[in-house]
Amino acid sequence: MSRIEFKLAPLVLVVATLFSQAWADDAAPGVPKAPVTDVAPSMPVAPSVVGNPTGVMGTLAPNTLLTNDTALTPEQQADLWARLRQGFKLGDVDTPAVRQQERFYASKPEYMQRVAERARRYLYFITGEVERRGMPTEIALLPIVESAFMPKAQSGALASGLWQFIPSTGQRYGLERTWWYDGRQDVMAATYAALDYLQDLYNQFGDWQLALAAYNWGEGGVGRALAKTRAKGLEDSFDTIHKPHETESYVPKLIAIRNLIAHPEAYGLTLPDMPNKPYFEPVSTGRHIDVQLAAKLADTSVEELLHLNPGLIRPVFAYKDDRKLLLPADKVETFEANLEHYDKPLLSWQPYVTKHGESLQAVSDRFGISLAELRDVNKLGNGRVGNGQTILVPIRGDVDVSDRQNLAALIAGAAASVVDASAGKTEAAADARKHKVARGETLFSIAKQYGVKPDQLKQLNHLHGNKVAVGQVLQLQADAKPQLAAATAKPAHAGIRYVVVRRGDTLDEIARKHDVTVAELKRWNKGAGKALHVGYKLEIRSES
Repeated sequence: MSRIEFKLAPLVLVVATLFSQAWADDAAPGVPKAPVTDVAPSMPVAPSVVGNPTGVMGTLAPNTLLTNDTALTPEQQADLWARLRQGFKLGDVDTPAVRQQERFYASKPEYMQRVAERARRYLYFITGEVERRGMPTEIALLPIVESAFMPKAQSGALASGLWQFIPSTGQRYGLERTWWYDGRQDVMAATYAALDYLQDLYNQFGDWQLALAAYNWGEGGVGRALAKTRAKGLEDSFDTIHKPHETESYVPKLIAIRNLIAHPEAYGLTLPDMPNKPYFEPVSTGRHIDVQLAAKLADTSVEELLHLNPGLIRPVFAYKDDRKLLLPADKVETFEANLEHYDKPLLSWQPYVTKHGESLQAVSDRFGISLAELRDVNKLGNGRVGNGQTILVPIRGDVDVSDRQNLAALIAGAAASVVDASAGKTEAAADARKHKVARGETLFSIAKQYGVKPDQLKQLNHLHGNKVAVGQVLQLQADAKPQLAAATAKPAHAGIRYVVVRRGDTLDEIARKHDVTVAELKRWNKGAGKALHVGYKLEIRSES
């Protein structure tokens, strides 16, 4: 994802401009903003080949793609695109679906240019990790399909980051989520986790196309589809299994992008230069430090620092032994030298525990920060009063907060709480199990604050509607253990659970998330095949 003078307004402006505008401007042309994974939708098959007067699109011989037995010239060795081509291993796939996706991407040269420019920061690192594991280098291009190389990208299915991890899978592969940090958006951590996951899927299915399908659909979905295919006496392959529409186009998208990178001139594209050298390097700060100050000491911009460290949720880099700050490679020596000689405080923020009913406007006035900035830094939404939660406020020498928690304790997780709605687990303190409704809060704002689905709160608190009353205490967990009942908890009738349709949901996404097929969803829910409506309760059955 400069600064000796600590002023918050520029930071907030930078963050808002950097990520909200990037997503608004740079989603694939003509493509809905959510879900992120549908960056390149299916398009009608055009009668002619876009940007390819030779008419060979989609019919390139396999040997033209597999160049790993060809020595690179010194000029090619300096080009990361050439290095990528050297490791292409998936082979030629000449299908109507691939040609359709080729036409789509080739018809959007400006979009491809923007994606490539964003990839410049991350692609060298990702390529190196892919090569180190002996994987096809096409895997390094997968973030184009998943997120268009936007590390803050979010999908309607709660997937996040370059590699679009949903919370449960991210947790399974060790991606930490706290009040300060989301590992799914961390460039290095998410890349390690994604490649671990893909390697596990390849080991399970023995085929890269099936592994990719499982990355998109889930291993359960692919496993069941293979069982049905084998029962018919067909071979195990991506083409033979019955799969959701999104997964059907997922592998063709990657193959199409690979083909464009392999031979951009054949598609009328010009790729920007991609130097074959590190763009960033990880450094250990040894201490907690303001994001703004870190950028100043590195002689770089806040925008650049946030591009490289998109996992940071708040304007503080919360130091841990195993957590590194990513800096432009040519700024590391500057940062380390400046940090060594910097003799002022590294933090301009302190924790403050709001009182129940305390006006957030009063808090902002007390600490000399605008209400809008206070809400943005602390992800407070439109709330107007405090409810005992810990927030960040600017450090002021004339304000005594000595009786409050210190920042180190807060960073350690003493008051932080991030609820994983998919996995049903909380990362922090036991005091996050209940929430007292404050004036101005709604069921939906409370659910968003704790990362819980509204229907989950309703089930836990036996609510029949969306209304909550001021002073009402809502249960956030099913029992005293640090654990939440799943949002789709089974009712009294064993073997059946329910999921409530949210805005932007599709049958494909819901089926993939719950390891079932679209056909099964339609069979269990009469009328689901026509149109999904927000609030519609879908039945999901456990069938052997």
